[in-house]
Amino acid sequence: MRDYEVKRKSRKLLEGEGLKNIMAKYFQDVSEEGDAIAGSYGAMKKIKAKYDGKKLWVETETDPSASDEVALDTVRTYNRFLEEATGYTAKERKKLANKMAKEGA
Repeated sequence: MRDYEVKRKSRKLLEGEGLKNIMAKYFQDVSEEGDAIAGSYGAMKKIKAKYDGKKLWVETETDPSASDEVALDTVRTYNRFLEEATGYTAKERKKLANKMAKEGA
C-alpha cells in the first residue's frame, strides 16, 4: 500500500462520500470494502483507496498481460485520479516522494 500526501485544500473533498465519488468518476465497479473504496480500470484489476484525514492510501493490482495501449491509458487515468484526490500533479508527487526518501535516509 502506498501513501500520498494530500493538500490541505483537497482534504475536504475526500471526506464522507468524497473519495468514493472521485473514484467513481475515474474507475469502474466502485464499491466499499471495509474502510476502503475499491474499483478497477483497464490494466488495473483492482484499486483500493482509503483516506485517514491526512494521507491517501492506495493499493493496486495490475494485469501484466494488458496491452501497452491499455496500460498507458490506465496510468494516465490513475494520475488524473491522484491529482484530483491529492491536489498534487505527478511532478509534484515525485518531488514530495524524493524529499520524503531523503529525509528517511
